[in-house]
Amino acid sequence: MRILHLPLLALAALPAAAQDAATVLANARRWVDTLASPALHGRGYVNGGDSLAAELIAAEFDRLGLLRVRDSRFEPFSFTVNTFPDSVKLAVDGAPLRAGLDFLVDPASGSAKGRYEVVHLTLSDLATPERRAMTMGVVAGRAIALHLPVVRSADSLALVRSVQDELLHYGPVLRRSAGKLTWGVSQQAARFPLLELRAEVWNDSAATIDLHVANRMRKHDARNVWGLVKGRSSKELVVVSAHYDHLGRMGPDVLFPGANDNASGVSMLLNLAARYAQEKPWCDVLFIAFAGEEAGLVGSEWCAVDRAFDLGAVKLLINLDLLGTGEEGITVVNATAHQEVFDRMVAGNTATGRLAQVKPRGPACNSDHCPFVKRGVPAIFIYTLGGIAAYHDVFDHAETLPLTEYHDVYLTLVDLINGLK
Repeated sequence: MRILHLPLLALAALPAAAQDAATVLANARRWVDTLASPALHGRGYVNGGDSLAAELIAAEFDRLGLLRVRDSRFEPFSFTVNTFPDSVKLAVDGAPLRAGLDFLVDPASGSAKGRYEVVHLTLSDLATPERRAMTMGVVAGRAIALHLPVVRSADSLALVRSVQDELLHYGPVLRRSAGKLTWGVSQQAARFPLLELRAEVWNDSAATIDLHVANRMRKHDARNVWGLVKGRSSKELVVVSAHYDHLGRMGPDVLFPGANDNASGVSMLLNLAARYAQEKPWCDVLFIAFAGEEAGLVGSEWCAVDRAFDLGAVKLLINLDLLGTGEEGITVVNATAHQEVFDRMVAGNTATGRLAQVKPRGPACNSDHCPFVKRGVPAIFIYTLGGIAAYHDVFDHAETLPLTEYHDVYLTLVDLINGLK
């Protein structure tokens, strides 16, 4: 086990029972600073970043005195993930582009190295079987610059994906970004890389590219981290969850810090754990920090199938993600399925005036609540609105995360948990 000498260790000096606004915010800032630091490698799948984060969270659960589940702090699982351990490089007509800032390699990319002539294609070049067959004969062994219209509909997006997938059998594919560059995680890899270029550096007449992309498909061992607080009654259970993994690194030079997504949610989970470790709740409260969310809700799906706790006893699962802003209030996903809970949150906010709004949203499978909802567990997902636009990019830094309404969101969650009895 690697021991990290990070600012997080200063948390041990803060009394867990001290829950005033200054202490809650100080805890949050220390956690976000630590989890989003370069030492944790974006909490992803290169250099063991997510494992380092798991160890730190487990140590904090131990310090707070949270109980273990199945006599363990961890719920281990594994999955396949596509990674890029080496530096990613791209030059267009001899001009180098900046990885992470000017271009990204799609997370489902394969490998390619060397100089490629560029063929420029539009959808009309693939419109008929005859033209398609002729085009495929030309593109083999070359790089393909796709000139596509901006599309929004599901059908159009599916068509673009199918075109890209087919072309990736023949050579590297370049496309122009329709907005800011955002990255992700994939459990699959194509034969060649797909590169997304920022609109400002896109070259409509590029003749050559020099490319170095080396992917590595690997089995990744991950761990959910959990801690239990016993309440005055064990007949029902409240679950508080937040994923701690993020995107990691695209090669050693490009870091995705993940301050808002989701160091902010983990910090909130830990602040709540600190409170209820000292203030006995009305029922048992289980805190779970999930791994593998960015790879497709893998950790929460594993937990829901593994059933280390009685799903039928869950009064409510509260999933926390993207809690670093709040100027425009919060959104409650799956609110329409739990109208009574949502109405109480709105009434409480009307009485306190803490947040700009408590906004309802219907069911959406967009975070770790989803695998439990599918199995009939009452669950909601809360995220903040407004503020910075950094998301799944290299700009989601701790120092620019405002934590604008963090304490008010914290108090809202405390009222929610206490009001469930």
